[in-house]
Amino acid sequence: MTTHPEWAIRHKRKGTELRLIKGNYYLYQVSSKWDPEKKRPKKITGKLLGKITEKEGFVVSDKERLRARNPLITHLSVKEYGVSFLITSILDQYPGLLQKHFPNHWQSIMVLSYGRILFSSPLKNIFFHYHHSYLSELYQQVEVSPKQIGNLLREIGSNRTAIVSFFNEFRTLDDCILFDGTDITSCSNQIGINKKGKSKNGTFDRLINLMFVFSLGQKLPIYYRITPGNIKDVKSFKICLQESGVLDALIIADTGFYSSSNVAQFIDEGLRFIIPLRRDSTLIDYSIAARADKEQFDGFFKFQDRIIWHYTPPYDGNKVTVFLDQELKTREEKDFLDRTETCPEKFTIDKFYQKQVSFGTIALLTNSDKTPEKLYRDYKSRDAIEQMIDTLKNVVDADRTYMQNEQSLEGWMFVNYIALHWYYRVYQLLVEKELISKYAPTDILKMLTEVRKVKINQTWHNAETTKKSLDLFAKIGLHIT
Repeated sequence: MTTHPEWAIRHKRKGTELRLIKGNYYLYQVSSKWDPEKKRPKKITGKLLGKITEKEGFVVSDKERLRARNPLITHLSVKEYGVSFLITSILDQYPGLLQKHFPNHWQSIMVLSYGRILFSSPLKNIFFHYHHSYLSELYQQVEVSPKQIGNLLREIGSNRTAIVSFFNEFRTLDDCILFDGTDITSCSNQIGINKKGKSKNGTFDRLINLMFVFSLGQKLPIYYRITPGNIKDVKSFKICLQESGVLDALIIADTGFYSSSNVAQFIDEGLRFIIPLRRDSTLIDYSIAARADKEQFDGFFKFQDRIIWHYTPPYDGNKVTVFLDQELKTREEKDFLDRTETCPEKFTIDKFYQKQVSFGTIALLTNSDKTPEKLYRDYKSRDAIEQMIDTLKNVVDADRTYMQNEQSLEGWMFVNYIALHWYYRVYQLLVEKELISKYAPTDILKMLTEVRKVKINQTWHNAETTKKSLDLFAKIGLHIT
């Protein structure tokens, strides 16, 4: 048996063997394997680890040093990380609130909303997007496989109490507009709430209707309610306000909603409202607008750098305030006169004379005691709500639904509602940082999907990201690295 010097032995460790070769000591990796023929273990010599000298001790071999620097990759995984980071940082309010109100399903709701805002994903593809997202590392208790997702939506939608409680987390005082809604096409013959009707696009389909409460200060929808597609009456407004708890909301209806019976119902129910009147309504007094002398108006204010004149004739009960936008009046007059040349059969100079007093005007019927300027601004907030609906239908792609029962429809709409909130949170960041003129929320979300994490041998690493993107993210408060 060879006896090795102590200075060489002290570098030996488990799974290694000392060897004396031509007067030099080397350390090799060794293991054993059972030999079935000889019925005993057989030694297997592995790679050379290094050389041992009395003066220098253990010296790693060049090959071992290279292997340590570039370890063998046995497992590699790449997942989207940027949007996942956004959700768990800037949007970190939502995981907590969802966990509070949906303790059994909050992670799944997060994953569903992720799939909707990024990919407008059909439900059958949600699991694919989840698996390729870093959310699959953060939220592992999810039920979004194609077989599970139907039951999941039914369970979420069956808990309307939790949905409304979630809405109430965003409620504020004297800040809300109740919008009379929009229609969504329902591609189901089994659900009872969809009714045949004429959509706002002019087509006849099975429709459901969505009513919203919108917070002007937060610029967020803070409540929705699904109603049958053929029902739009005052009682629907009343039920929305009772369920939401936003009893001080101002109802803004569309032009076609006016009727003496609807106004009477609003008053009987104690609801505040603004109803724009058609320009040919007999309720409008154009006598002051017909005069060139602006002294007869009650005053003016600026809105989006334009001068808006206004007057409110004496009234008994509900008031009608008339607003005149001189720039709009000039454009409408020019447009009408141009059409007398291009479409003389419909646009005549006699009709111009009949309509000229109403060009550039908006007349609002209301029982609110707000000032004319506040009344006008509240009405114009309808534009922001219309934009929100456009986002819901086109960005989140919720303009039609294939849900086959009311509970699944409710769950599906709630998921889209969360995605809509996230979109507007990003929008608000861009406005706050004065970047909205250069980037849309969809631009930021798309860039964030390019930020990835790479898993090498069970360890996650940040993948390369351009400095330009990182600088932009930092401007909106996303310090990803």
